[in-house]
Amino acid sequence: MSFFYLLVVIRLNKGGDYMAKKRYKKRKLRYKIKILSNFLLLILICTSGYYLYNLIINKSPILSITNKNNNLIIELDNNYDCLFTDEYILPDVDSNKWVASDKEYKCYTKFDNSKYIFLKKNNKIVYSSDDVIYLETLSDKVYMALNDKKDLPIKVIGNINNLDFKYTNSTVIDINKGKIISNSIGNTSIITKYNGTKNIIDVIVSDLIVTMPHEYDLKKKGLECNKYSEEESDILDDILKSRVNEVGASTRASAVSVARFLTLEFPYRINYFYENGRQTTNKVDGEGRYYHKGLYLTESKYSSLTGSTSSPKTWGCKLYSKPVSRYDNNGLDCSGFVSWVLLNAGFDPKDVGAGFADYLDLTDYGDVKRINSATINDIKVGDLLHSYAAGGHIGIIVGIDNDYFYVAQALWYDEVGVIITKYKKELLYKSFPHVVLMDKYYINDGKLTNMWY
Repeated sequence: MSFFYLLVVIRLNKGGDYMAKKRYKKRKLRYKIKILSNFLLLILICTSGYYLYNLIINKSPILSITNKNNNLIIELDNNYDCLFTDEYILPDVDSNKWVASDKEYKCYTKFDNSKYIFLKKNNKIVYSSDDVIYLETLSDKVYMALNDKKDLPIKVIGNINNLDFKYTNSTVIDINKGKIISNSIGNTSIITKYNGTKNIIDVIVSDLIVTMPHEYDLKKKGLECNKYSEEESDILDDILKSRVNEVGASTRASAVSVARFLTLEFPYRINYFYENGRQTTNKVDGEGRYYHKGLYLTESKYSSLTGSTSSPKTWGCKLYSKPVSRYDNNGLDCSGFVSWVLLNAGFDPKDVGAGFADYLDLTDYGDVKRINSATINDIKVGDLLHSYAAGGHIGIIVGIDNDYFYVAQALWYDEVGVIITKYKKELLYKSFPHVVLMDKYYINDGKLTNMWY
């Protein structure tokens, strides 16, 4: 009996231990759940507080940014004084460059280059766009020569250096302070993400073009006949188009860019060729004048010609010139060159002459002024220069510095061909008595620079 009792007691004790352990495990589980719940609640409170802070306390005063024809409209949440700079330098609060937002809480600025925004209220600077708050891609393709530098084809509001750039082939290029640096011939893609959108820019480093020199090389070799294949010609045409798009088509800058491309980036000199006729008169095309888009380098271009006096020949190939009764390498005459420049820049000047003729000519596209001390300071890159010499001569200004005008022109004497010649400012009138001011013709300047470097 006592043995049986002892057995029962042992069993009961074991059962009690089991129940106690079970209750302990439940309490432990509830405790863990409580700890986890409190932790999650803390995270929720912190996260909510963070977003509440950003929404209410740290909210950006800029509601939207709109670009209309390179004019930025900045919509704000209240009245502020606005200031736009090209560099991130804290402006003086007393500067006269601050402009008050209008009654709709908007500020305005040109968007020719990347910019920073500063906002002022109650004579205190309350906002600056250090981070990128707006991005616009100008082109999805960039052509470069070897050992060259070019601006990234993007414009931003904020610091471009704060963008994260990646590229598919790191041997071809580097990126430093908003510039692409070409290291080797080849292709790569620049990838950047902004506002949830991936931007891809293809970069082609080509040996078909050369880096822009500081001075025109008068020893540049003349173009040979059939120098380029169809594929190479197509690439060069694409590069030319890209140069126009980089600065803005149908602008003063695009005309300058086309002239700079043919004289500076294209590695050969185009010959001067005394024209055999024009499209507008006797329907002669491609003989001293080539009134078409692209470079006249391959026989496939023959299909676009209006007509010819003999068998067609591309630039650099021997062709009979009627005015001088001899065979010369085909190329461009002076007005043929300027007409080609304007056409490829996005205009339609027609295939007309150098100037002051009885019929339509290139001087009709602007205001003709005699060059003197009163007009010399009105001259800009992209304006045309005219002379009566040899029945009329015309060129286009592609550079201006403190001392010189740099004129792209097709010359028939001395350094024959399409070249760049520099003239002392005070002596320009001796070579070109007249300037054709082209403000009314171009209308928009585009991304204009006085020099090419």
